[in-house]
Amino acid sequence: MIDLRRLTVNALFVTLSLILFAVESLLPPVILPPGAKFGLANVVTVAALYLLKETDALIILSTRIFLSGIFAGSPSTMIFSASGGLMSLSAMILLKRTEKFSVVGVSASGGFFHNVGQLVAAIFFADSVKLVNYLPALGLCGIFVGVLIGLLSKEILRRVKAGASF
Repeated sequence: MIDLRRLTVNALFVTLSLILFAVESLLPPVILPPGAKFGLANVVTVAALYLLKETDALIILSTRIFLSGIFAGSPSTMIFSASGGLMSLSAMILLKRTEKFSVVGVSASGGFFHNVGQLVAAIFFADSVKLVNYLPALGLCGIFVGVLIGLLSKEILRRVKAGASF
């Protein structure tokens, strides 16, 4: 039987993540390494990880990647987004389960592993292991952005938990 409440909440989370994805695409470029971005839509992924089931966070992330790829990307964009997003979510789930990391720490690891996942895809497609040399710059950027996303997520979680439940 279909759980309409769960389906509706997931649809709202997907919608929010797509809105943040679209808003970010309208912002002027910031000083980040080539290929890096803030990933505002990841705020929704982090919030979903803490407010909903892990499978819901995966569904929300996968749906956002698929739809944003259709609306504003290409098959290669979807592959890079999926490789980064799935590695990121996997790392965040594992760290969250330990209960030893804060939301900010979990998100920072997600930022780092998102870039690792994308580099793995780039190495595979470019058939060049030399791209691993880009990891220090992307890794630091991912951690920095992950901390920012984590701080924003922490505040959102505080406010949501104070006023509503899923």
